[in-house]
Amino acid sequence: MQYAIEFQVSHLARALEAVRREIATPQEMLGSLGESLLRVNQERHDAGLAPDGTKWKELSPLTLQTKRKSKMLFDHGDLLRFHYQVDGDTLRIGTNDWKAVFHHFGTKPYTITPKKAKALKFGGMFRKRVNHPGLPSRQLVGFPPSDQQLVSDVIEDHLSAVLINVR
Repeated sequence: MQYAIEFQVSHLARALEAVRREIATPQEMLGSLGESLLRVNQERHDAGLAPDGTKWKELSPLTLQTKRKSKMLFDHGDLLRFHYQVDGDTLRIGTNDWKAVFHHFGTKPYTITPKKAKALKFGGMFRKRVNHPGLPSRQLVGFPPSDQQLVSDVIEDHLSAVLINVR
């Protein structure tokens, strides 16, 4: 019994060249990754979950009394407005809101004083200063195993599509 396998070296060379070109200019693939990671991060944020799947700490009763919206970390809608950017062979995902770092890592207790007025209004009260208990950490970004698998799947799908188009 014998088996014969014939290789079409020219087809293999074209396939390898197509993959090489794709890896040398990864902007399209990184854009697909950015869209996918943006979607899963937004779904987690909408559910109030950290990247590892744990629930964010609930809002304090006083915060709930004064909050305009019931959605956590979404008072004006800008904190969770994430975006991605592809620059050459780099993909960045994040937010431009400077307050995000305080929510992501949490804060120690701190004092709030008025900057433009004589007093602060909070919870229907007027005060010259407020001793804030600090913010609990509500992790916004990370790279859990589920995201790592998503990246692997998107890259595999992208490269498979490149190879299918090789003639």
